[in-house]
Amino acid sequence: MTSSQPDPSLSLSAPASDTEAALREELATLRDEAERLRVLLGTAAQVVWTTRARPDTNPVSPSWTAFTGQAPEAMRNRGWLQALHPDDRGPTLAAWERATATSMRFEARYRLRRADGAYVWMLARGMPVLEPGGDVREWVGSCIDIHTQCLAEERAAFLARAGELFASSLDASATLASLANLSVSAVADWCIVDLHLPGGHYQRVQVVAADPSLAPLASAVRELNPMPRTNPVYPPAVALATGQSTMVPEATDAMLEAVAQDPHHLVMMRKLGLRSLMTVPMLARGNILGALTFLITTSPRRYGDEDLKFAQELANQAALAVDNARLLQDARDAVRLRDEFLSVASHELKTPLTPLSLKLQALSRAVRAHPDSPLVPAIESHVETGHRQVRRLTELMNDLLDVSRISAGTFSLQREDVDLAAVVREVCEQFAPRFALEHCDFTVEIPDAVQGSFDRTRLAQVLDHLLDNALKYGAGTPVSVRLTVDGTVARLRVRDGGIGIAPEQRPRLFERYGRAVSERHYGGLGLGLYLTRTIVEAEGGRVSLESRLGEGATFEVQLPLARP
Repeated sequence: MTSSQPDPSLSLSAPASDTEAALREELATLRDEAERLRVLLGTAAQVVWTTRARPDTNPVSPSWTAFTGQAPEAMRNRGWLQALHPDDRGPTLAAWERATATSMRFEARYRLRRADGAYVWMLARGMPVLEPGGDVREWVGSCIDIHTQCLAEERAAFLARAGELFASSLDASATLASLANLSVSAVADWCIVDLHLPGGHYQRVQVVAADPSLAPLASAVRELNPMPRTNPVYPPAVALATGQSTMVPEATDAMLEAVAQDPHHLVMMRKLGLRSLMTVPMLARGNILGALTFLITTSPRRYGDEDLKFAQELANQAALAVDNARLLQDARDAVRLRDEFLSVASHELKTPLTPLSLKLQALSRAVRAHPDSPLVPAIESHVETGHRQVRRLTELMNDLLDVSRISAGTFSLQREDVDLAAVVREVCEQFAPRFALEHCDFTVEIPDAVQGSFDRTRLAQVLDHLLDNALKYGAGTPVSVRLTVDGTVARLRVRDGGIGIAPEQRPRLFERYGRAVSERHYGGLGLGLYLTRTIVEAEGGRVSLESRLGEGATFEVQLPLARP
């Protein structure tokens, strides 16, 4: 009977054994999950860390110690901040205090000092581990290397800023000086700029050190010749001579001895304390314009292939800016030489016009002394044609001289009390025979008098250009001149019924040598309206145009009658 009774100890031990097995299995699963998590964190992050909620406890992170070389005890009481770049400690501490105060996620980007002294950008993230009651038991987190990404962002921003510098000035010297100063704050401890000047000369134009106290040494380095007389091995000389770049990740004294141009040069390089360097050529349109040299002397970083690519891209931008500046200067020099030539040519061409005009006048008097001669009509016609051509050539020479004066900054006005109506009347009377010859209906509407303070000769020149323009492009059509007064403003309108002006041609019509039609069909130098605008604006007025293609043109000159 008793043997048939169940054993109480057996009935209790079986469930206990099952529970222990389940617990062991669960613990094994947790250990596996923890190991997988540890391996995952080790794969995804360079540094994994954990720290208790109390600030006086030691963070636990063998990977932090291995990466930074910082001893575990040095991390106590937020000593881990000392491994960060000084500029990043404040923002990182503020982010950590916000996270611990609110028990929310911690995230910060900072530069972490590696054991070799180099700083590496890290993305740090941490999460609180909570007790059952909701209090924070500890923090766990990781630091992920984002140095490549941050470096790319920094370089893109640097290139954009350099591009703004290059675009803001067409003075090559000022641009390169700005670039050198910008570089020593982000790329190097020293920046050296050498240029290949026109004529085959070489010049060291910029030497900038990040440390202002090294200015005397920088001046001495600037005096060094960038191009030696013998076969170049000095990196800047190699770039200037061959267009090849050079990178030295770790500079040694043996290397300095090998590239030194002379004993003095070797002494100067040793004074710099050179640790790493790279030199890249500035190339544009197949020409070597110069070279950029970047030196590391105090920073723990060393240059690599990515740095060389970045430096070459920067040098390409600099070369484009230098090339554009030189092209602009060449264009300015060409314009200056052209204006000088036009000025000289105008004077030289006017010299024979004076005696020619006198000869024509003498011939005219001689013809009038023999009125009965059958040759008088033909001679008078020829003489008048000669006078007309001399006047025209004189006007062209005067226009060229005015352009030269404007370019040289010597153009000026001689103001006096002037009756504007009288000036308009006088010029129109001179043009009336020419309009009659071209069968143009020429009408003039002007008041009795319009008083103002102007340069009389220049005002006559303005109307002369406008009427000459109307005669040229409106031949055979009605031409009108109208002078009115609107308050303190005089308005002079010249209208013709000629070919008109297309809208796209109007913006350049008042520019120097500007034309709306081909010079093959209409003569002139393209200076009349340019001089008109210059004179009117110098008088404090403005000139405007209304026109439609095929329907003529109306020019209006507004001149102030009262001056401050």
